[in-house]
Amino acid sequence: MILTPERQTADQSSIGSKRQKYFVSRKEMVTIRCRTCGRMETFPVAELQGKRHVMRVECACAQTFEVALEFRQDYRKKTEIDASFRALSTPRARARQCVIADHSEGGLMLRITDEVPIKQNDRLIVCYRPDSDAPHEIERIISVRHHDRGNRIGGAFIDIHPQTQPAIPATNAVLH
Repeated sequence: MILTPERQTADQSSIGSKRQKYFVSRKEMVTIRCRTCGRMETFPVAELQGKRHVMRVECACAQTFEVALEFRQDYRKKTEIDASFRALSTPRARARQCVIADHSEGGLMLRITDEVPIKQNDRLIVCYRPDSDAPHEIERIISVRHHDRGNRIGGAFIDIHPQTQPAIPATNAVLH
């Protein structure tokens, strides 16, 4: 099999052939299976992350088809949660408003309305209530993975989720 980037113009469409979706492993590899002959092959795709997600595959059986590569490791759930975000050094009172448009175990997508001076790998504190009736706000630290000015910020969590932190013992026991 040969894996090549798909260059599709605005007037082209892949309606006639349904595009197969493949999830990239944590080792930045993807195993693609030809629907016609069943042949499988594994490809390294680390250099494609952030660049190309649609690829054309040419199988040895002469079948050509498109695949969509999904680099996301965790399932994202659509949401509409009011939130705020700020840089680590920005006081809470100067946080900007946003909406958490979707989230997963590994990160979230913020919908913003203002242009903000953010770049990839910046760290932000996001503050929100997971449910409208939640008694306390949650603060999570994210590392910016991508940013569309005045539109969206995608980030991966870099802190430990409060529910997964080890419990602090109630006593002052000393371990030997």
